[in-house]
Amino acid sequence: MSVSDMHGPAVKRRNMAGADAPHQLSRLLITGAVAFCGIMLLAGIYGRLMNYGLRRDEMMFVPPAAFLPGWDLYQDFFYNHVPNSAWYFKGVNLFFGEAGLLFAARFGVFLGWLGLVGSVFWVTLRISKNRIFAFFCAVAMMTADPLLGEAGMAASNNLLPLPFAVLGLGLFIMETLKQQVNARVLFCAGVCLSIAAGMKISAVVFIPPVAIAAFLLPLHMGLADRFKRVVFPLLVGGLIGALPLFWYLISDPELFLAHVIGFHLGPHIAYWDANAYTEPNLAMGLGGKLLLAYGGWLAGVPLIMGVVATYLVWVALRDKSTGHVREEGYFGQLLVCFGAICLAILMSFSPTPGFPQYYVLPLVCLPIFCAVVFRRISPDSQRAIVPLLGASMLVMMVLAAPRLGAGVLALTQPDKLTVSRISTDAQRLNQIIVQDHGLTGPVATFLPIYPLEADLPVYAEFASGQFAYRIVPHTAPELAAQYTMVGEDGLDALFAQTPPAAFLLGYAEALEGPMLRYAQANVYQLLEGERFENRYGSGQLYIRTRGGE
Repeated sequence: MSVSDMHGPAVKRRNMAGADAPHQLSRLLITGAVAFCGIMLLAGIYGRLMNYGLRRDEMMFVPPAAFLPGWDLYQDFFYNHVPNSAWYFKGVNLFFGEAGLLFAARFGVFLGWLGLVGSVFWVTLRISKNRIFAFFCAVAMMTADPLLGEAGMAASNNLLPLPFAVLGLGLFIMETLKQQVNARVLFCAGVCLSIAAGMKISAVVFIPPVAIAAFLLPLHMGLADRFKRVVFPLLVGGLIGALPLFWYLISDPELFLAHVIGFHLGPHIAYWDANAYTEPNLAMGLGGKLLLAYGGWLAGVPLIMGVVATYLVWVALRDKSTGHVREEGYFGQLLVCFGAICLAILMSFSPTPGFPQYYVLPLVCLPIFCAVVFRRISPDSQRAIVPLLGASMLVMMVLAAPRLGAGVLALTQPDKLTVSRISTDAQRLNQIIVQDHGLTGPVATFLPIYPLEADLPVYAEFASGQFAYRIVPHTAPELAAQYTMVGEDGLDALFAQTPPAAFLLGYAEALEGPMLRYAQANVYQLLEGERFENRYGSGQLYIRTRGGE
């Protein structure tokens, strides 16, 4: 044997290692670029979230974190949603409340963003078995136009159910694709679906497709085995996840239904019928709702997702016709996803009036649907689709760049963030009322976030902002009896019984008129130099003078 023959294997190994080095470097650079893009997108979401203008809806969802558990939900103050989001914000406030009430709530929404992006990535990765496709789905969520609006930027319950809905639907799809079903995973799916419905009642639309499919999927299972390992675990998980709902429903069903159902079917619609002129482009009828749906589903990133989904279906059909499929089956799982999408679309049109945040539910079903289709197509077709996914991600990030870029830039000036300005104004409010003037008593305002951030009391009747006050003329007496509320006619008696330490007004001129007249007619002094500004106006502070004590 020659010397060259003796060293041949070692030389070949060195040559192979040398040939692999550029490939490894390329993979390392791609991984780094992907991680950098993901971090920057999340940083943009965080910055935009913390700098997003204050919203009236936040007066409904943020204050309970300051009241609970001392005040009873529904009983002691008006709250027109299911309970999970209120207790979620309370839990987040326990850990982050030192930084401010609004900051804690907004940070809780950011945690929801992390849950949504993480669950979409994990679920689509497990179903599609392709990292590039899973990253595409995650990017689609982080850049989706509707989620970058009020639905995902305000401290409300619009985004919070989405991670649980994705996990519930995704876990069910994942398990029914297997030959051996894990009952514990399906139990978790049931828990997640019920938690989602407890966050926002519209998320109940994800339950019927899964509940029906539990009796049919997987197709190879016998009836007895299916009840034991699929239906029963889902049912038990669903019941456990719904315990908070059952607690409030059983404790006082009339009170609970009056807030969660009665408000939305009665005085809410009546108020907007009478005041539609105050809200431009308000969607009271089908035409307006269709325009909102068009803007939410057929523009920007959602449109790109729809195009990719259509192309994937076409590729799957082409592969089936040529006999080149990765795996057979999956029609039942596709029907489950399609059913969830259809029900979510119907639910989006149900509320009156319609608002843009009502149209986000179908968006989270689409990645799971696409993942099931992607799993079925042949490996060659999957590789051919990668350039399309890459180009789509690039376009998505370009479309979202103005908003997310502004969010990143906002983080460079933390003192000017909305959450920081609200906290600073609240500290100033406390300084003026308590330390400078030594006053006690609640602050009368339709933006209770300010006094609550300042550790000052508020009236229970205005604890949710203006939502209860404004519907008084449109609420039947039997329904009004279930609400902690006061109208214009009851203000004098309320303030006489418990005089306000101050009025903070200037954000809703028509509704605040009676309060302003009371302040001007009684012993309250306007502090000319003090302003509390937000997107609704420049608030003015009326302080009770010594003569009023």
